[in-house]
Amino acid sequence: MGTILAIDYGLKRVGLAVSDPGRTFAFPCDVIENKNSDYLISQINNLILKKDVDLILIGMPYNQGSEKKSMESIVRDFINKLKKSTNIPVKTADERLSSFAANENLKEAGLSAKKSKKYIDSEAARLLLEEFIQVLK
Repeated sequence: MGTILAIDYGLKRVGLAVSDPGRTFAFPCDVIENKNSDYLISQINNLILKKDVDLILIGMPYNQGSEKKSMESIVRDFINKLKKSTNIPVKTADERLSSFAANENLKEAGLSAKKSKKYIDSEAARLLLEEFIQVLK
């Protein structure tokens, strides 16, 4: 076993969460501003080394919207770039409702809408990772 890094990819911000090495718990980790893919991948690779990550889990927004280039396609492009920069295995998981659930959790915790915005992306990644860990058990 080892640490899992979960990524909730967004056009503006990318939420990150990590598991403990025993893959029992999921913790919100960080939110990275999505300036460009090179910057983002550099930040993620630094975290991979720091946390000794051996699996990456990326939330996949299956069939959301009909923009010119769908989020699913954008995330797939990002995954391909990330795979070229690391030898760590990458898995995907359906994340269609993770941001909604994260927002609900933060409301229940008593955070204002303004404060929630700061944490919603890493909380969405944490929820994605928590669900994945449950499936592994």
